[in-house]
Amino acid sequence: MPSQRRIKVFGLMVLLTVLITLYMTSSARSTQNSDFYTKTSDALVANDLAEKAAAEKIDADDVGARLKAAEDAAKKAADVKGQKLLTEEDEGKGEKSVAGRVLMKEQDEEKESDRVVDIPHAAEEKEEKVVKAKQEPETKEDHEVEVELNAILKKSPMIIFSKSFCPFSRKAKTILLQQYKIVPPPYVVELDKHPLGPALQAALAKSTRRHTVPNVLINGRSIGGGDDVEALHQKGKLESTIRSMGGKRVVEVTKIEVKSKEEVKR
Repeated sequence: MPSQRRIKVFGLMVLLTVLITLYMTSSARSTQNSDFYTKTSDALVANDLAEKAAAEKIDADDVGARLKAAEDAAKKAADVKGQKLLTEEDEGKGEKSVAGRVLMKEQDEEKESDRVVDIPHAAEEKEEKVVKAKQEPETKEDHEVEVELNAILKKSPMIIFSKSFCPFSRKAKTILLQQYKIVPPPYVVELDKHPLGPALQAALAKSTRRHTVPNVLINGRSIGGGDDVEALHQKGKLESTIRSMGGKRVVEVTKIEVKSKEEVKR
């Protein structure tokens, strides 16, 4: 059985514990209800809220910047692609031209062939003419020759520049006029009987690089002389050559079958 003294000590300890607990509880309540504690707590909460708002603003600004950068990149790519397409169309060969550019070009070329000499080395010839025009003024005879030459080229898609006494000219005329039906028929210019014959031959020598006769032109382009015409005839390529070079201006090219003497007698 515990002694009286131990019971008293135990009772004092319990009472002391109760008193300390009551004091701590009262002190905590008074501290929480004090102005300092309240202001401090409010300040901490406000600081947390401000930090969260700042973080959210930074994230929003970052997202906006990224969206704007992506939009600028897309616009730049679209501009580059559009410029590339325009460049390809401008540098194209005409096959992808827009709004009938090819057709207009063909029509212009067809009209050009009706009024000027369309010959090989045209670019070089044009450059030479420009240089000579700067160096030497055009004479009245040069102008007359140019006008006459253009007038001759309009008379038919095929022009035979010939001389009446030349055997090679006679050979070319025999093949083209007697052994083929060409519509419209070739137009013959006898240079030895033409008042501007020597000047015309000199002009043809400059433009076609051919100094002798005959000089057979189709749409202003020379196919050669008597031997050249005969070679095309013997190879069976004369009809196709006239059609391809004559284009729409040549209506018909047909080889005439020449009957032998025995067939004629029959």
